[in-house]
Amino acid sequence: MIDMSDNQNLPIAYPQIPKGETFQATYAGYTNIGGRNEDQDCMATTYKNGRLVFTVCDGMGGHAGGCVASLTAVKTLTDSFERQAAVIPTKEAVITAINDANRAVYEKAQAEPSLRNMGTTLTLLVIDNNAAYVAHVGDSRVYQLRKGRKIFRTNDHSQVFELLKMAELASEEEARTHRRSNILSKALGIMPDVEPTMEKISYKAGDRFVLCCDGVWNCQPEPDIIAMLTSSPSIETVVSNTETTVEKIGREKGGMHDNHTMIVVDMKVDSKYKESFIRRLVKWFRKQKDRIVWRIRRMKKQRQ
Repeated sequence: MIDMSDNQNLPIAYPQIPKGETFQATYAGYTNIGGRNEDQDCMATTYKNGRLVFTVCDGMGGHAGGCVASLTAVKTLTDSFERQAAVIPTKEAVITAINDANRAVYEKAQAEPSLRNMGTTLTLLVIDNNAAYVAHVGDSRVYQLRKGRKIFRTNDHSQVFELLKMAELASEEEARTHRRSNILSKALGIMPDVEPTMEKISYKAGDRFVLCCDGVWNCQPEPDIIAMLTSSPSIETVVSNTETTVEKIGREKGGMHDNHTMIVVDMKVDSKYKESFIRRLVKWFRKQKDRIVWRIRRMKKQRQ
């Protein structure tokens, strides 16, 4: 977790870890420097106007740049939610906050030569009484887990994910271990404007949301990640075990592993928003269409 006062250019680490409870949810998280010289991840939570906001950012951009980018994004994002009036619809508030954060990172990079080309991933979960809003830029992820199963996950904005969609790669596991797996197709603060991917989703009491950077999800195959994240009903146990497991895997692979950061959110109530049968059907057809298109592309690649 990082903090920065208004008159500083560089972040200062401090040990505060998100942990708390509202009538909607309980949550906890951690960040770990891993095998790197500095922690370029940043996370935050805030609660304002009935909106519970969680965000994780993974910065990039050379010495100091990654730290500044992720911190600037998180600070601007949370400030934006604090500032916006309650009458503003949550979807609009999310879009405004992300645009504010993107502009802040971009303008800081343009103003300081040493910070040129810095950027950050951004993953955001906003929960109100009606629904959950998930938005992301880059390859940090949000998972929604229910009864030990993945029912929703963001899709990475990365070069290997684009290759996967084009059937150039055979599986997500191949994409995870690909040598270009860390190359993003989209990031916050690189351009003056950014187009995040956003979803409005329902939730049930007992659902678990997980926000994490690639330092967490990329350390082992996804089935193992899901098993780890659902291994206990206790948030504190899952957070502690995940940090220990990722560190152990990183050390076994040489000790040069990435920063790893995660927030876990367990829901205590059901959302008022319920997806209609038609909406669920449309989503199902889109998934089937994507699978059929992928299989056709894959067959063509194999015949070449």
